[in-house]
Amino acid sequence: MITILCSSVALGVYTPAVLLRDELSRSYEADLEVLESLYPPETRLKLTENKKVFSTRFEVAKLGHRMIRDITPNLDPHLVTRLLGKWAEENRRVFMVFSGFWMPVVEEYARNYRKDVHAELIHMDAFISPSWKLYSNNIRNDLFTVNDVWFFDGAAGRVNYSISMGHAAPKDYKERDNRFVIHGGGWGMGTYKETAAELKHSLELNIVIHELTDDQAYGEEHRYYMVKPGWSPWMKNEEHEYTLPPFGEVINHCFCEDTGVKHSFYQLICNSKAIISKPGGGTLLDSLESFTPVIFLEPLGEHEACNAELWERLGFGIRYERWMSMGCPLEMLELCSENLRSYKTQVLHYGRCFHETAANIRSSGPGFL
Repeated sequence: MITILCSSVALGVYTPAVLLRDELSRSYEADLEVLESLYPPETRLKLTENKKVFSTRFEVAKLGHRMIRDITPNLDPHLVTRLLGKWAEENRRVFMVFSGFWMPVVEEYARNYRKDVHAELIHMDAFISPSWKLYSNNIRNDLFTVNDVWFFDGAAGRVNYSISMGHAAPKDYKERDNRFVIHGGGWGMGTYKETAAELKHSLELNIVIHELTDDQAYGEEHRYYMVKPGWSPWMKNEEHEYTLPPFGEVINHCFCEDTGVKHSFYQLICNSKAIISKPGGGTLLDSLESFTPVIFLEPLGEHEACNAELWERLGFGIRYERWMSMGCPLEMLELCSENLRSYKTQVLHYGRCFHETAANIRSSGPGFL
């Protein structure tokens, strides 16, 4: 059994974790755990309140990321003990960790339950993110083996891995709708609202909103989309599984879920000329898999700034201010799309190349699966 550990604070790690679980499930037993499911209800409520504040006040969100601290005291100790007992009973040994916040839990498991744990430490940014930075100097290599997996390597200036979206190849750039996806990530953070207001008379936009009342906020010539109201990443479906965010179009203040496509947000990107957003790691993955360039807005922190620098260096995107100063040329974006398509041939799919890692882990001792 492979155990994938993620946080739902950022859909940029939650969504890749769900996609990876689905891909690995074709060859292994794979299970996904979301950190926030270990919070007591009042803490999850506070998290929802923080999301609203961060969405409306980007400067508060940036300050919060700079002041990040250990969240272990916020976890319900009874839920943690129950989870560790379940892992021990099922002989869990291999963990794929998308968030550094999970490390104290994994360390407790390795210390008290099993001595042959292996952890794949998955980094979805080109520079160490806040949750990993918090624990990077204190990871107990004496308790378990680790493998740092950098999808986007800012220091080396390259992309190492991707995760399959499970769809056919994206449309040729010239065949796409002349529209631009603009969003603020899973929490609706950043300057995308101000940017949408600036662009409402010059570009046709696919705008990801977070309140039904924002439908038509920038004009009826644009289209509006959102994640299903009331959905939270720590909510399981009827089959007791974590799922991709239910996504759909908002028409006349009504949410119309797109149930015909597994990952409809990704499909929207595949048919768009560019993504306009802050440079989150999940956005880089969307860009890479769909051959869609990114027009970067203000980053949340140093890790996102490094994401933008890497994408610009590789010719996959451009900063918003620079693109605007050049007169919004589509030709430049098409070249970025061609660069992505060409570069993608040398990028490994992490789920597929994990077989070799699995063989090495299996040979080191019994009980891998």
